[in-house]
Order: sequence, then C-alpha cells, then structure tokens
Amino acid sequence: MTRDMKRFVLIGLTLLALMALMLPMRIVFDWSGLGKRGISARSVDGSIWSGTIRDLYFGKLALGDMDAQISPGGLLRGDLALSMARASDAAGQPPLAFDIARSGNGVSMRDATGDVPAGDLFAPLPVRSITLDAVNATIADDRCASASGVVRINIEQSLFGVSLQRGLTGTIRCDGGDLLVPLKGQSGMEVLDIRIGGDGRYTADFRLGGLAPGLGSALGALGFQQQGDAMAIRINGRF
Repeated sequence: MTRDMKRFVLIGLTLLALMALMLPMRIVFDWSGLGKRGISARSVDGSIWSGTIRDLYFGKLALGDMDAQISPGGLLRGDLALSMARASDAAGQPPLAFDIARSGNGVSMRDATGDVPAGDLFAPLPVRSITLDAVNATIADDRCASASGVVRINIEQSLFGVSLQRGLTGTIRCDGGDLLVPLKGQSGMEVLDIRIGGDGRYTADFRLGGLAPGLGSALGALGFQQQGDAMAIRINGRF
C-alpha cells in the first residue's frame, strides 16, 4: 500500500469514527427496536453520547424526561444498551436511572434505581409511585428470563383509615414465565402480588387483613370482596 493510499484510508477511518460519534440518538433509539416492546417517546434529541429523551413511556408508565447515551459496557457485552438518567433540566421530577438493553430476541432493564409515578395503573388503589432499588429484569420470547432487586409501592397515607404510609415492599423474581412482584406492608397484613406477563398484561391481587369493624362496606364500594377474614381485590390491566 502506497503512502498516499495509507493516508486516504486513515482519513476515511477518521471520518467514519467522527460520524459514529455524532450519530443522532433518534436513529439509535429507532434502530434499537424498543418501540416493539411498548417503549416510546415524544421526542429524541442529541447524539448517542449526549442525548435527551422527552416524555419516555414504558407502555402506560410515564418515566418523564431522561438524559441518555450509549452504554460502553453494553457494547463490550455485544448488545445495544442505552444508559438513562433523569434529565438535568427536569425540575421537580424524582431521581431515576437505569440501562435498557436489547440483546438478540430479548430486552433487559439493568440496575434501575429511583421513583416512577404510578398513574392509574392500580386504580382504584391510591398508589402514588413505584420505587425501584437495583432492579434487573430480562424478558425474552415473551417470558421472564431473569429478575432481581427490590420494589416498593408507595400508597397514599391511608386507605379508609388503614395506614399504608410506609408502602409495600418485596423482591422481584421470575415465576412460571411471568415477572412476579410479591409485596407486603409493615404489619404483614397488607399483601399485594403483581404478576406481569411478557406481553405486558398484568394482574394485581391486593389483600387487606386485620381491618377494623365497619370498613368492609367502604372497601366493598371500591370493588373489594370478602375473602376469609380479609378484604381482597383483583386489578387487571396492560402496560
């Protein structure tokens, strides 16, 4: 190879590297195929090393505005991963950070930590937000492949006189192909089991025990039914 040819190749490789560094985040977000998994956004701006995703949604779950960049660690593992953190200009929104990765026919959320507004996912239960602590979950072929980490459901301070201000907490796991989130309140009398299928459908079974007399009729108006010495309700939905 002549000196001129070597110089031409070097210039070409340099230009390709610069183009890769400036590749728009919008292109990578679309190419990732996350949209097929129900992940969407109002807009995606910036480059793959310094992007901003506005109004990020996981199905119906609104995550808000996120700063994003390609994860070097993901590239080393051979998958396409985006590292996301609550946008620096998202004043008033609680902290949230995680990696979202596509690998083969699966999608993974890694090391998710922070708070997510619950919206009306669990209505009529007055769930305010969901707190994630080092949560990892992988869905492949519409089945839960792996799951770990702690989840807390934050409920308004009381439900017809039942104090739930410390929320319900549990460690997630896979169960029969579903993602299972088994949660308990501080007294152990409040139990919420959330089962999420690979297609995004979920059931939430909430059971309240140790109730004061007279609360049954009030809870019945919300759809609760008597179940032994407790009141229970099942909520079905889809993310």
